[in-house]
Amino acid sequence: MSDRVSFILNIEDFAANKELFELLQSYHSDYLDAFFVLFQYLGKGYVVVFILIFLWFYKREYFRQFLVSSIVCAIIVISLKYIISAPRPASMLNNVRLLIPLYRYSFPSGDVAVASLILLFFFKKVRYVLRLCLAVYWLLISYGRIYLGVHFPLDIIGGLFVSYISIIIANWWNNNRLKNINVKS
Repeated sequence: MSDRVSFILNIEDFAANKELFELLQSYHSDYLDAFFVLFQYLGKGYVVVFILIFLWFYKREYFRQFLVSSIVCAIIVISLKYIISAPRPASMLNNVRLLIPLYRYSFPSGDVAVASLILLFFFKKVRYVLRLCLAVYWLLISYGRIYLGVHFPLDIIGGLFVSYISIIIANWWNNNRLKNINVKS
């Protein structure tokens, strides 16, 4: 349990979370190991930077909202990680197949927050085929975090929830606070 927030129980330490983690992490193959070790890089924060650059040049009307959403999301993820200080699966369970070394806090998943932000922000802005691609991207990042042994299912849900809240906050901020700031088209 964290010294910082002693009144919060270890949010990862309940049977369903651990059992689902063990079930989802039970099957491994050399191909999937290699795939998820590489694919996990598409959930990192620098993907947001590339998207922001793209939006600046090609879809500037989305730039400000995505920027604010990204900043809010990063602040919430980092804050929750340090406030809650949830341990990673390998520090709580035996026989975790840890494919990438991560030792800091687990809840919420920052990679899933990035993937969720991208999915939720762009889902209604793109055509059906791209929606399907976004959903598959999110599923692969989310499952990959468990497969790699670095997150519990609850961390995945937390990352999704943080992104959803971030977009709501950014929408409010953009609609109420940034009306007078124009980004030249």
